[in-house]
Amino acid sequence: MVDVTQAIRDHFSRIHRAAMVLSGNPWDADDLAQETFLILARQGNEFEGRSSLYTWLYGILLNLDRRERRRSGVRRRKLQVLWDQEPSVEKTSPPATAAVEVAEWKNSLWARVALLPDGQRQALVLRFSEGLRYEEIAVVLSCPLGTVKSRIFHGLAALKRLLETDADHSATIPAFPQEDISHAM
Repeated sequence: MVDVTQAIRDHFSRIHRAAMVLSGNPWDADDLAQETFLILARQGNEFEGRSSLYTWLYGILLNLDRRERRRSGVRRRKLQVLWDQEPSVEKTSPPATAAVEVAEWKNSLWARVALLPDGQRQALVLRFSEGLRYEEIAVVLSCPLGTVKSRIFHGLAALKRLLETDADHSATIPAFPQEDISHAM
């Protein structure tokens, strides 16, 4: 049985940081991290110990993020249809409540990572934001080690192309640990 209180003390900050990178805003990050630990509290008996607890928690977080992205996409499409069908309403967007945070996010490297396909985005977040080893990422994503290497390689290449084509890029690609360079070759 997992001690939920101890798990929160040990892993909440890392899970919350990953949620922040995945979601791009502190409100959704709070929700994702809290829901991750709610699932642990409810289903902690399902943890079999085949991986470390924090890799299991990252797997839960990624599944929650995937579910939320699907939901928000459907919601956005429904709202767009309603918006387009309502000619009498003045069409102005509400101002961002945290304009500085939104502007920082849009100019950050992680905002470009957020544009990548799910597999590449998740692999890059786990590797560079969370510092997981390739083997740990394979466990979290439930995929072969070669797939992790491929996703990171192609994610970095796509990120490089995004930065090269972005006329106003203030983000730069960080130096990569030697492990990433050797796996990319």
